[in-house]
Amino acid sequence: MSRENVELVERGYAAWNRGDMDAMLALFEAEFEFVPSGVLPGLAPVYRGHQGWRDFWSDFRETWASLQIEMNEAHDIGEHVVALLTFHARSRDELEVHRQFANIWTVRNGLAVRLQAYGEWTAALEAADLSE
Repeated sequence: MSRENVELVERGYAAWNRGDMDAMLALFEAEFEFVPSGVLPGLAPVYRGHQGWRDFWSDFRETWASLQIEMNEAHDIGEHVVALLTFHARSRDELEVHRQFANIWTVRNGLAVRLQAYGEWTAALEAADLSE
């Protein structure tokens, strides 16, 4: 297991949970690409580059009064890390949300080049050919 890739992903979620945009951007290659799962409305189908991540950050975070991402498991498969996650959030009108989702990070030369989100753990595991 490439511990460096998993550590990069862990740093990413820690930065997210702190609300530290700069720390997140430091993990991403300039041409980074983020593909949301499509589960939540109001998001673009793809966000590209550092400005794209800033746009996603703004689009996504404005809905929530608080949010945290808990990493339940990480599977390193070469240049990919499959992160099985739980989203814990409270909307501005006090609605509480707890939802499992997953991300597949693609890491090259110590930086994330792509992040693909999945609405369910099984979908990400199947995409990574890790399903049982």
